[in-house]
Amino acid sequence: MPAFQVSHLLPLLYAVLLGGAIGFEREWNGRPAGLRTHVIVCLSATMLILVSRGLDAQSIGLGEAGRIVFDPNRMGAGIVTGIGFLGAATVIRSGDLLRGLTTAACIWFVAGLGIVLGNQDYGLGVSATAIVLFVLVVLNRMAHVIKPVIYRRLIVLSQRTDLDALMQEVRRVLGEEELHVLDVSSGFDRRQEQGELVFYTSLKNEHQLPRLTERVMQLDGVDVARWKLINVPH
Repeated sequence: MPAFQVSHLLPLLYAVLLGGAIGFEREWNGRPAGLRTHVIVCLSATMLILVSRGLDAQSIGLGEAGRIVFDPNRMGAGIVTGIGFLGAATVIRSGDLLRGLTTAACIWFVAGLGIVLGNQDYGLGVSATAIVLFVLVVLNRMAHVIKPVIYRRLIVLSQRTDLDALMQEVRRVLGEEELHVLDVSSGFDRRQEQGELVFYTSLKNEHQLPRLTERVMQLDGVDVARWKLINVPH
């Protein structure tokens, strides 16, 4: 094994500072992986690359069986692949709300950052960290003005038997609120004498669903109006 070199201190210091900068931003915003996690991941990746570079010129003697030469490039690939389990642990799904993807991406980034620093490319490491911090801080504020498209099911239960007429009335209400109806399904339960209409919709999330529920409930013969999530594949 190669002996410790004083030159190793600089990349390790960069790993603490740059990985810590990303981790501090995540910690400040209350994310599941914060300052310590990002520093440790970046520091570990840097350390492993430094060790692999030290072994690059060495080989393991196997006597008559020949020799195995260590390939340092595989270390970087192993780090990027292996860090995936840690990133996946930060992702939380609640309905159609997915949280933690940015933090998972940050963990993956600091692992790559450690590889860059282990190769002593400090300019690239600093530049990439500055860009990521810009994305996390500045673009995050800009994202709040974007109104994303969301998908919902509107379920309407009614004692009315003229479901086609009721469907047209509900569609008119949805159209006035600029909801796009993707599809409509229907059914009727004779035992309970109750009809069901299901509207599959897409809309810009302007928090208009409570108002829409109230308007649909005011339609003649509507007993129940409720919204449910739609899982839309991408």
